[in-house]
This record gives sequence, C-alpha cells and structure tokens, in this order.
Amino acid sequence: MRTLLAAQRNPTLRLLIPEINKRRHSLAARFETLPLPDFLAELTPPEPDLATVNPDALRNLIDAVAQLDWRSPFGICLRRALLRYHFLRRAGLELSIVFGVRFRQIHEPTGIAGHAWNTLDGQPYCEREEDYLGFTVMYEWPEPEGRGGEPEGSRRPDEPLR
Repeated sequence: MRTLLAAQRNPTLRLLIPEINKRRHSLAARFETLPLPDFLAELTPPEPDLATVNPDALRNLIDAVAQLDWRSPFGICLRRALLRYHFLRRAGLELSIVFGVRFRQIHEPTGIAGHAWNTLDGQPYCEREEDYLGFTVMYEWPEPEGRGGEPEGSRRPDEPLR
C-alpha cells in the first residue's frame, strides 16, 4: 500500500496505475483465448515508450498492483512476471519471461508446482533464489536465439525419413 501511495506523488507513475490495473484485469481473459506464443507476442511492446521512467520505481509499482488481485486465476508469480515483462520492456529493459515446474517437496501438497519469473541478460531479475531454484525451465519468451521453431531432429508427419 505504501508503494501505491508513493506512486501517487510521481506524476508519471500516477498516470500508469490505471493502465497497469487495466492490463492486470485483462490477463486471464486474453490468456484463455490465445495460444501461449500469441498471448506473449501480444504482451510484447513494439518499442520502449516508457524509457524515461525509473525501472526500479516502475517494478515496485507493478509488484504492488499485481498483489491486489487475490481472486485472479493466475498465481502472484505469473501476474507479476507478465506485468513486469510488458511494462519494464516498455521502460527499455529487455526482460524475458520463464515458466518452470518442479515436483512439490514433502512439506507441500502432492503434485507439481509451477512458477514464472523474469530474466534480464539470462539471469533472474529481482527474484529470490529460493523462489526459482529447483524448477526445470519448460518455456521461455522470447525464445532464446537458435531455439525457436521445431525441436532438433523433428520432422513434419508428411516429411519423408532421411
């Protein structure tokens, strides 16, 4: 709450609050209607139009707004990673978004846990180590150079064997 109050005193951040909020509200609906690569491509801004905004102040604001939606079908990590990805790329940071899974530990409910986080220059961005360690990366956007398209050795069903 303190971050939201502080943002009210900054004219640029104050104007971004409704935009971040609107994007936060639209995430789940857009996610349900599009394949994941299309959803993420739509979330990728064409150019950094917020380059004059302090990235740390913007990240703090995004994180505060992401926490407001406790009824979202997305967990906090996914909301935060998606909003950070969109708005901080607009501020000029070349963030990626990473999706990982791991088997739950003994003290957790059984099953598989998922997590989403951002990276900058291949390193986790403003993420506690204990929150991403142990997760196997399943998908990253934008796809790293040389890893796009078909997996190595794959072929179309109608393509002859060589």
